[in-house]
Amino acid sequence: MVGVQVDNLAVIDGPLTSENATLLRPSEPTLPLEELRKRYDEDGYLLLKGILPREDVLAARDAYFSSLESTGVLKPGTAPVEGVFDPAKNQSDYPGIGAGNVGGNGKPGGERAAAFVDLALDAHYQDWYANKLCNHPALYDFIARFSDWGKNTLSLRRTLLRNNLPGSKPIGVHYDQIFLRYGDPTSITAWVPIGDIKLNGGGLIYLEN
Repeated sequence: MVGVQVDNLAVIDGPLTSENATLLRPSEPTLPLEELRKRYDEDGYLLLKGILPREDVLAARDAYFSSLESTGVLKPGTAPVEGVFDPAKNQSDYPGIGAGNVGGNGKPGGERAAAFVDLALDAHYQDWYANKLCNHPALYDFIARFSDWGKNTLSLRRTLLRNNLPGSKPIGVHYDQIFLRYGDPTSITAWVPIGDIKLNGGGLIYLEN
């Protein structure tokens, strides 16, 4: 239903209001596959929680922020797994992938920004992400059963590990086929928040119709 209370939610062309935003319909992974497929056909998405073990997701989160720690992005006195940005730092030194406080997807800023982007891109090829998270057995098994592809299920090699800072610009409206640049239009994208996330904390906004 339209009318959800929004707080600082925005898309690339401006803020969302309570008149044009609503919550996604949640589904349980334990529902019959027939029901999940029906919802997927009706809504174009499934909002599922609990497929990946929490400890495995947090291990990936810890590895990610540990790999970025040398850039000074994290607040002193906090653990890498918390992922807390140091507010004393200049946000332009930590450009997001696909979003940020400055335009473009290159390496804006100075040497610090370039080093941060290099590490953020390098994370895509690390074992904790490319193998342990993206190819997690629990995720593969669910997709194989849900799609009925079974052992014919293949994972795309190209993935997108997003990062962003508080107050940064939202990512523009898009559909994933453009970004993945590979595979059939029937491919299934799994967007996985790496850790707990608030409604206004940078989560996914799905454009209906």
